[in-house]
Amino acid sequence: MYSLYEKMSHELTAPDLSEPKREIKDVLLLFLPILGICFSNYIFSFIEKIFLSQISAEAMEAATNVAYVSQVFQITSTALVMMAQVFVGRWYGARNFHAVGPGIWQFVWFSFLSMIITVPTSLLYGIWYFFGTEIESSSLSYLYLSTSSNFLYPLGAALSSFFLGRGKTKLILFSNLIEQGMKIGLTYLLIFGAEPWIPPQGVLGGAISSMIVQGGFCLFLGFQFLKKENQTLFSTHHWKFQPKLFWECIQPGLFRASNRILSMVTWTSTAHLMAIKGGLYLLTLSVGGSFTLFLPFLYEAIYQTETIKLSQHIGAKLHSRFRSLIQIGLVLVLGSTLLFSGPFLLLPEQTLSLLYPSLSLDSISIKYLFLGIWVWAFYVTLTAIPLSYLFAFKDTKFYFMAGAISYTFDYFVMYFIIEYIGIEANRFWLILAIVQGCTVLPIYFLRMRYLHNRHQLKVA
Repeated sequence: MYSLYEKMSHELTAPDLSEPKREIKDVLLLFLPILGICFSNYIFSFIEKIFLSQISAEAMEAATNVAYVSQVFQITSTALVMMAQVFVGRWYGARNFHAVGPGIWQFVWFSFLSMIITVPTSLLYGIWYFFGTEIESSSLSYLYLSTSSNFLYPLGAALSSFFLGRGKTKLILFSNLIEQGMKIGLTYLLIFGAEPWIPPQGVLGGAISSMIVQGGFCLFLGFQFLKKENQTLFSTHHWKFQPKLFWECIQPGLFRASNRILSMVTWTSTAHLMAIKGGLYLLTLSVGGSFTLFLPFLYEAIYQTETIKLSQHIGAKLHSRFRSLIQIGLVLVLGSTLLFSGPFLLLPEQTLSLLYPSLSLDSISIKYLFLGIWVWAFYVTLTAIPLSYLFAFKDTKFYFMAGAISYTFDYFVMYFIIEYIGIEANRFWLILAIVQGCTVLPIYFLRMRYLHNRHQLKVA
């Protein structure tokens, strides 16, 4: 037993936490696998929309808008569970190893219990969203199926956090790559069929494949979590629901979850303004949505990397590393968004033609559409830097309050622009990015600076 703890202590005093000159290398060694994990998680939604566009524009529009509605509560519960990375990072950094297993189990319990709320609310919200739209009939069956598997996504996030919070990325990276590869292959088979053995399921193909493969992913991670060595080091066999610990784990994430609900509700309400207009407005919303449901993988990778490293540094009391992490994060944001700028800023028409050959938009509309998507993606990715600070310091109450103000304000601004001023459909994503970016970014960066200065004074 002693040798196991010696090994673990050596990992915690290795370059990850004790050699400032290797900070960049350590961050990159964590970032690159997480980037692969996030890319594999987000790419399925994008490819599914490409498959469905080959059936019809309506099928692609239905799947994209169901994703908007499903994510109101799916992303909310997953976002709350992602706080497990902060807890694991702190426990691991402080070498409180036996707190890790029981803590993760509380997030697993939450994943199952979340269905009590997410199922009825998702269905009611979805019925309202699609009522009177051109895609109402084709969307509801997809929504019903998707909602029934909501718990699998926070469950997968909770089990993944056990590994990612300790900086152990290889297992999650490779299992995610295999999962997404299987999901894409199964989705293709189910959407288009393989007569006479597999009848084509059309728009439902993606929902069915997601349920099957995500369930398998959770089972695999569950077996890894319960391995004998993890039971010994991290007490992963302590599975009981502990009300006090459950509240301790869940409470910091409640403000984050509430913020996500408000964010997604105001966003889907804005999207509904476009969807109800139909025609070019619905098409622009859906084509842009297929990209904006995918591109946040850059934000997610940078956010998770920065949050994990900051949490570990807080647990290990390595306060001098904070500023360098911010600088590295900014370089990652600029580098990653510039890398993806080519298809959107230089070759927009070719990109649309390659991915959606059956869709027809004029040249000006395509250029405005892709410019708006890229500006939106840059703004979202940049928020990863201040938000990692907020969550590493568990400043979720401020996150909720800032979001409540900014998201509500953004919705009413967009409502006024769409309903009273009137905009061309192709300008929607660009205007949305400018409105959201100008509202929320300054608030988050000012708060990050305040937290940094306050912490330095406390340490001094």
